[in-house]
Amino acid sequence: MPAIWKEAVRKIAKTSPNVNPYAVATSALQKAGDLKPGTREATKKGEMRGKHSEGWRHAHPAKDGGRQRAKRLLKDYE
Repeated sequence: MPAIWKEAVRKIAKTSPNVNPYAVATSALQKAGDLKPGTREATKKGEMRGKHSEGWRHAHPAKDGGRQRAKRLLKDYE
């Protein structure tokens, strides 16, 4: 299964226990173009988004530009 789908299922299961996380994640990712229609196979876009999931961002904090820019801007005003 694609990494982006696994991450979506995990988050949906954690926040919404009364729904089927597999169906919701599959539907949402197919609508967004991250999974091919009618399958759980990732598109090229889905593969790229899966590589930059939460785990990757945690391991590479310098690549998370928004947080780094915010820290620099705050230092400018101190």
